[in-house]
Amino acid sequence: MNNFPGKQNALAVANKKLDTFEVLGHFNEPQSANLSESSVNRLPDGRWMAICRRDEGDRNYYISYSKDAHDWTVGQPIPSIPNGTSSKPTFDYFDGIYYLGWQEASQVDGVSRSVFNIDVSRDGKEWERKYSFRTTKSFQYPSFAKHDNSIWLITTQGDFSSSRKERIMFGKLE
Repeated sequence: MNNFPGKQNALAVANKKLDTFEVLGHFNEPQSANLSESSVNRLPDGRWMAICRRDEGDRNYYISYSKDAHDWTVGQPIPSIPNGTSSKPTFDYFDGIYYLGWQEASQVDGVSRSVFNIDVSRDGKEWERKYSFRTTKSFQYPSFAKHDNSIWLITTQGDFSSSRKERIMFGKLE
């Protein structure tokens, strides 16, 4: 769960009717980092890992862990992402591989969110760059999905509006 204006993040579960959520635990520390728009997944050792957006300064992605989904560590910068920018990460797990999508602070022709990276890992600790997309059309609100045994990247993209979210793009990963 995410409250972007309040910079609040939580892991929650929905009931069977999908009309009520139970908040299991919050991961907002350090509050001075103003963390938001997180992506959460479970690691092979059973711990939960949250990757959160940070809107200011360098090291714009923070990571927090929990053994029980209730109590979370204080977020720390992710060493493998030294040049992120303020944008929602995506963090998914398919067929034994974690996929982490994140925005680099570098820009193509001055366009914000124009460098999008996909890193992969088998353990959530050691990451390898799989793709780096560079375009003047931006990548925003990315998501990964598995369909017919293929992994797909879904993202908004655009050329003209100031928000650069004029269309939805789909790309099949190798």
